[in-house]
Amino acid sequence: MQFKASTDYGLRAILYLAAQGTTCSSKDIAEDMSIPRDYLIQLAQLLRNAGLIEARPGKHGGYRLAKDASDITVLQVMSALEEDAKPSTRAKRSSRKGGAMVQGVKQTYQLIEESFDAYLNSLSIDMLLNSVKNGDNGRKFLAKRLEEEGKRLSESV
Repeated sequence: MQFKASTDYGLRAILYLAAQGTTCSSKDIAEDMSIPRDYLIQLAQLLRNAGLIEARPGKHGGYRLAKDASDITVLQVMSALEEDAKPSTRAKRSSRKGGAMVQGVKQTYQLIEESFDAYLNSLSIDMLLNSVKNGDNGRKFLAKRLEEEGKRLSESV
């Protein structure tokens, strides 16, 4: 799976801000994370509207996380950036009519979406950074989180 450019760049920016732990200029973020600066500024507006980052104007201004990295999940970042995550888009999708087979496909898709969302919501930005900082194998960390989330979902049925 490959993320849309907006999701990729937005996650990079959030991870960068979390790793830096301070206010960072759009120029620094764009250069260090290989993000077109004008696009970063557009994405930062979406992230700010979602309450994930703060913008500070002025000579020593820039962006910083609006809350602790442990309180920001991957799902929150993706939802702020993904057009499909908007309730109006989901409402349109669910209002489409179809036969029994179509309803079965919709239910299957909804199950996939719910599982995906639950997993991404279980991953905080802080967790991801710590898995790298501590030298943990990133794939093992993510696999463990997936296994834990799978157990939690199966127990809640």
